[in-house]
Amino acid sequence: MRGVPERPDAEAELKKAHLLAWSSIAYICSTIVLLFFVMSGSQALKTEMTGEILSLIPPTLFLIGDRVSRRPPNRRYPFGHERAVSAGYVGAATALLLVGVYLLFDGGMKLAMREHPTIGGFPLFGQVVWTGWLGIAVLLWSSIPAYFLGRAKRKTAEVLHDKTLAADADINAADWQSAAAAIVGLIGVGFGLWWADSLAAVLISLEIIRSGWTELKTALGDVMDRRPLTLDQKTDDPVTDKLTEFVKRQPWIADAVVRVRERGREFTAEAHVVPLADQVSVEEISRTGVLACGVDPRLADVTIAPVKSLPDDVARARHPEEA
Repeated sequence: MRGVPERPDAEAELKKAHLLAWSSIAYICSTIVLLFFVMSGSQALKTEMTGEILSLIPPTLFLIGDRVSRRPPNRRYPFGHERAVSAGYVGAATALLLVGVYLLFDGGMKLAMREHPTIGGFPLFGQVVWTGWLGIAVLLWSSIPAYFLGRAKRKTAEVLHDKTLAADADINAADWQSAAAAIVGLIGVGFGLWWADSLAAVLISLEIIRSGWTELKTALGDVMDRRPLTLDQKTDDPVTDKLTEFVKRQPWIADAVVRVRERGREFTAEAHVVPLADQVSVEEISRTGVLACGVDPRLADVTIAPVKSLPDDVARARHPEEA
């Protein structure tokens, strides 16, 4: 199936990812509605609600990107649509970054202008209950289930090698941080610290900017054919080294340089190889390409390109210790 790594458990994990995405959308919508009714004059709650609206983008783009990536190649898109996942990733990261900057400006201006928030109350059984208590309850609802949703999405993202889903998982898992900041801000207002609410909003917006910038760098790197990284973006994905080792072990190859590209959830690779002999059979080249795809289940295609000597631009793809 196009757009899905050829693994025994991949299709089951994809169905699970769809269920998690739809569950997230329903859950986030419930949080947005609750925050709308309790945010009153709190800048922190307003910023938190905006963050929740942004949280709808990754699961929505995951569902759309998955549907588009399954379309077969055609004349306009001869390489298929697998990069729809990467395109969605760029869109989500850009939106996250831009709105984070706006919220930072909005919260910073209110803090600089010393704008005092007004958080009222409502009557209940003859008593006036501070709306901030309801806000705190909603913030707990917006953070605790999201943490467990994020953990479940992370496991599924690792199986599918889906960075949009992984980014969604990171946003869910970090929701408790922004919720905690908003709770501290509300409590501060309750104790008469007018600046606590706007300060909490600024801290939440900084976290949104950090997430957006990190995800945008990763997304642009994928589009620019950067060397594949692991989902946590901390180390090189081992697929390039494994494929290089496999190709160099072939008895008819004297030297080789392998370059791997990410294409959504899949990888494609090209191996420029220097044969030991001047004549190499087409069958041998084809067999090597087919076997190379078995090195990693994420590899959708490996092109073997025999050359007399490695071109300079290709040779630069070597590790420094190989040069």
